[in-house]
Amino acid sequence: MLAEHVVACGPEGIGSLIVSMTRRPSDMLAVYIFAREVGLLRNTPAGPMCPLMVVPLFETVADLEAAPETMRVFLDHPVTKASLRDRGEHAVQEIMVGYSDSSKGAGVMASLVELHRAQVRLSRVGRESGVRLRFFHGRGGTISRGAGPTGRFLEALPRGSFDGEMRVTEQGETIAQKYANLNAATYNLELLLAGVTAVHGPKRELESLEDRNDVVFERLAQRSQDRYREFLNADGFIQFYREATPIDAIEHSRIGSRPSRRTGAQSLKDLRAIPWVFAWTQSRFYLPGWYGIGTALTELFDDDPDSIRFVAQQMDQDPFWRYVITNVETSLLSANPDIMRAYAELVNDGRVRESFLDLVNEEYRKTHRTVDQIFGAGIEARRPRLWRTLQRRDGAMEMLHERQIRLLRTWRELIDGNKTGEAEKIMPKVLLSINAIASGLRTTG
Repeated sequence: MLAEHVVACGPEGIGSLIVSMTRRPSDMLAVYIFAREVGLLRNTPAGPMCPLMVVPLFETVADLEAAPETMRVFLDHPVTKASLRDRGEHAVQEIMVGYSDSSKGAGVMASLVELHRAQVRLSRVGRESGVRLRFFHGRGGTISRGAGPTGRFLEALPRGSFDGEMRVTEQGETIAQKYANLNAATYNLELLLAGVTAVHGPKRELESLEDRNDVVFERLAQRSQDRYREFLNADGFIQFYREATPIDAIEHSRIGSRPSRRTGAQSLKDLRAIPWVFAWTQSRFYLPGWYGIGTALTELFDDDPDSIRFVAQQMDQDPFWRYVITNVETSLLSANPDIMRAYAELVNDGRVRESFLDLVNEEYRKTHRTVDQIFGAGIEARRPRLWRTLQRRDGAMEMLHERQIRLLRTWRELIDGNKTGEAEKIMPKVLLSINAIASGLRTTG
């Protein structure tokens, strides 16, 4: 179809072809083989070229680490070179970076640090190859999937990695929240344009990894990732997750453009990032947005008390530090220990329930304490509007959560008792409770 479209209308209307889960150069080079088979490759004096821009999507931490070498090989391929030359002096190579799967696999801090590092190194590869890059940021609607204030997000981008062009995704409920009417759409587009202008205005050299006190951030990222993965790999985790959150009900819903699992396997690895975050959000754990960071900060501060002052100074001086820590705090404030406990009561195995609740509560306290140490004051004094909003919202939200917990317990008991027909009758009410809580929190996954 693409080959026929190019013949009839030219290549301008095609856009790019994004290769999801890019892990190696051959994932992108295979597109050239497919293009050749259908006659889409075109011969030029410089050799065969492809009118499709082939765009990698680097999603996991491991893929982000391998991304610079993957792109170096791809940009050095003759078909890539010929394709870029054919597009003229303003040719650009797009690279999509994913925020969801890196966070799901390693935790939010390790994800953001690796994304930052990858953009620095990819920018360097682009300059060495003489190719202008355009980053496509695959941000989701929640903090653990890359969301956050637009201006702060743009400020936090690596210096010199932004070359006048960028793309961002808007997903799910954020589309309605930002663009449902003319005033909201205008305001949010102005925010984006102003932010892009601000970071592109001053010509900034590409920062080196050492420019940003990466020793401290490396330590925090690695330790938070280790703590996060310890939680996910602990015995009984899948049972706790499936019973303490409404993930089983979410998987029955018919929302979104893709199934909740990539292949249908009942494993954490196979579960997509959206339902993963959605389930933690519904049960008010918000765990992917903060877990592991409290341990990393506590150990840093215990080893070196002066590091508290250092991190606080970085919050004032470095937009990237400020973006990460502020987003972590926002996720933490949206979590609710009392509601977490209520959902955990759905876990049938008391040993599993209490062991994981202890881990969650311990990490929650550590994160709260260390974030307050960094800012020098509690949230009530520093962000009073947000604090009041959360307090007002929680009264009504508690009733919705209680209702959902009762429905989940009844629905699961019916399923366990092989009363499939009765379970199907109650399912619309379960899904309605999910919808109500998502509307109250103004977020899904």
